[in-house]
Amino acid sequence: MRKAGLWEVTIRGAGDSMMRQQKVQQCTNEEVESIMLLSVVPGQEHCHDVAVKKPGKGHEIRTMCYVHDNRVEAAVELSGDLQAAYRGVFEVKYSKPVRFNPGRTEFEGRWLGACKAGQRAGDMLLPNGATVNVVDDRKHAEAHGHQGHEGHKH
Repeated sequence: MRKAGLWEVTIRGAGDSMMRQQKVQQCTNEEVESIMLLSVVPGQEHCHDVAVKKPGKGHEIRTMCYVHDNRVEAAVELSGDLQAAYRGVFEVKYSKPVRFNPGRTEFEGRWLGACKAGQRAGDMLLPNGATVNVVDDRKHAEAHGHQGHEGHKH
């Protein structure tokens, strides 16, 4: 779990990926961190299987989630103290083709301090200047988009 407060997360494609570098800011606390930490990884909705291993000094996180009827498997490697800075890489695999698959993606985060006035836990400031609350968005998606997922093994 990252230290509560405002984090700047830089995301960039690795290898042949055409994804340019992007920065987001995340306001987090203990209550929302389980959603916030992986919010930069695509397809983290309707997750039924999250496994965390701690080999050595880092963390390995695997998730299996569903976006509509498309199974999304993510593998995340994470290292750092999660109090001042961290870095990692993720790769996402889809069961059905998608328009854009980011491939292997690197990310790093650094703690900026307390959240800004007016921000609430779960707020993420996007590169285009828009703010979304990923906790509210996930709750809304799972409340309104869960039809058709009952047949998946949980």
